[in-house]
Amino acid sequence: MVSDVRKFDVTKLERKFFHERELTGKQAVLIVAISSLFSAFHVINGSYTGMLPIDIVKSVHLAFVMALAFLLFPLRKNSEDEKKGKIPLYDVALAVIASYVALYIAINYSALLHRAAIGFTTTDYVISALGIILVLEATRRAVNPALVVIALIFILYAKFGTFLPLIEHKAYSWKEILEHLYLTKEGIFGTPLTVSATFVVLFIIFGAFLEKSGAGKFFIDLAYSLTGGLVGGPAKAAVVSSALMGTISGSSVANTVTTGAFTIPLMKRVGYKPEFAGAVEPAASTGGQIMPPIMGAAAFIMAEFVGMPYVNIVYAAIIPAFLYFFGVFTAVDLEARKENLKGLPREELPSFFGVLKSGWYYLIPLAVIIYMLVGGYTPILAAVYAILVVVAIIILNPILSNLKKRERPWGDVAKEIISTLMDALSHGGRSAVAVALACASAGIIVGVVTLTGLGFKIAAAALQISQGQILFILMLTMLVSLVLGMGVPTTANYIITSTIAAPAIITFMALSYGMNVRDFIDQFPELILPAHMFVFYFGVAADLTPPVALAAYAGSAIAGSDPWKTGLNAFKIGIGKYLVPYIFIFTPSVLLIGVNPTLDSISSLLIVVLSVMVGIVAVNAGTIGYLAGKLKNYERVVAFATGLLLLSPDIQYKLLGLILLLVIVIKQLRK
Repeated sequence: MVSDVRKFDVTKLERKFFHERELTGKQAVLIVAISSLFSAFHVINGSYTGMLPIDIVKSVHLAFVMALAFLLFPLRKNSEDEKKGKIPLYDVALAVIASYVALYIAINYSALLHRAAIGFTTTDYVISALGIILVLEATRRAVNPALVVIALIFILYAKFGTFLPLIEHKAYSWKEILEHLYLTKEGIFGTPLTVSATFVVLFIIFGAFLEKSGAGKFFIDLAYSLTGGLVGGPAKAAVVSSALMGTISGSSVANTVTTGAFTIPLMKRVGYKPEFAGAVEPAASTGGQIMPPIMGAAAFIMAEFVGMPYVNIVYAAIIPAFLYFFGVFTAVDLEARKENLKGLPREELPSFFGVLKSGWYYLIPLAVIIYMLVGGYTPILAAVYAILVVVAIIILNPILSNLKKRERPWGDVAKEIISTLMDALSHGGRSAVAVALACASAGIIVGVVTLTGLGFKIAAAALQISQGQILFILMLTMLVSLVLGMGVPTTANYIITSTIAAPAIITFMALSYGMNVRDFIDQFPELILPAHMFVFYFGVAADLTPPVALAAYAGSAIAGSDPWKTGLNAFKIGIGKYLVPYIFIFTPSVLLIGVNPTLDSISSLLIVVLSVMVGIVAVNAGTIGYLAGKLKNYERVVAFATGLLLLSPDIQYKLLGLILLLVIVIKQLRK
């Protein structure tokens, strides 16, 4: 099988990229114990929803996360204690202190509810200050310093923003700021951490179990059996397998490292240049975060922010995800035809039906999630049941295999099952650390915005500067999302931009209806979804955007290519992610908003989708330099412009674009 071609230790590569300590002995056992207990706590709590008050669940969730952050991530990257793989005593002390500070909310739950009415104590404020500092330090280590810098800027704005023009607010004391950011549900313990401690962590654990069960090999083999023999087959297989794995992992970088270890060497083998091979995987992997049914962590937060069921977000994301992956698929196809790259020999590829027969049961957990979400069950229960299905697979697989072959003692089989389950529990707990800390730190930013009313001030300023031009507002929002995303994970990026940038788009839409924002949201709640999807997509696209294209740099590490060139190629391949969001605003029907089960409504939607697909092909032809044949420079410019015309909501521009594209195609065919 092609997935047996392994040139990298995926676990080691992933830990190296994220600068985790590689621990051994008792310290490694300690991490496994804490992370496994973390996962088990959430699975049990999810099984009995409402067993504990949500404030206590968040407190315990943050305590586990903080402990793991200080134990797993060194004070400085590439420091001696990281290289030696040992936890220094000061980090053990910090882990204990941070855990207590986080658990302070749970330990004093009833007392804090009482003191919220009569006034908090000095101890409460000291714990709050310590909690904020430790959350930011843990975030700096496990996530990214950029997010910490942004959070600190917002804290300073809360204190000193009263002196700033245009965005000034009333003065707040340090006590008021500390109380709001740590002792209420508006800051660190706000909506982002609530979603992390309920929905997100369970789906991360589910992804860890599915990965450890062997599903990754099945998905890769399935992708190669379908596309490996086509023109540029390994690249197309990378797109398919990354779509399948990415929706489970929810992390562009983690998905790039996991599937890229198999796909990138095979792409290089058939002739793709290293910088292109290293770019295909991250371009496809970032798409995993927009791929239903799971879509990574940000989609769960979006459901809370927008105030609609998660399943509605899933429905809305179907067509945009299809358009994005169609764009990536056509980009690698055009590059393969341009370079005359063949697929892998059929004898080296697995049989589709053989792969399906040997691993069809890996599709059951995904089917369970879809069935339960569509059936009206909560995402929490859907994740728990899916985890239980994967646990059954992990247990039954080696048992049935040994019954058939009788190759090993049953004691060894039992050890394998226990080891896999523990590994999955531990991996799930460790994987949740970065997302949870991103949510906690982003909660600080959201807390400052709710305290000061900054979102409305920025919306008013954007409208004034743009003079009511929606395209200007959209481009400004895009740039903010991309710049933030260059150093901030997608989840935190979405939380920030949906809080400070999306209101400008929503305000403009309300004005276009002649309504104020509150009445507009009350009357047309579904129309705020395009604004949130817009910033979400650009938050994901930031992982491909130079100069800090994190997913692309992970791909270049595997491909052994130049990081800058790999980033530029990833930007080029994933260019659809920079174009499709504009369609959300001008043609909301692609999010299934306003689409009815009538012939006129469906036919109108099909026309939009088909024109966008043709437009994406034209844009890719312009960036790759190939359509029916190699394009000259001026033809590339015309093809790119043609694609933009086809993406326009105006039918006249669409027709003009189609005519220009036909001229280019006919001219090439005549050659």
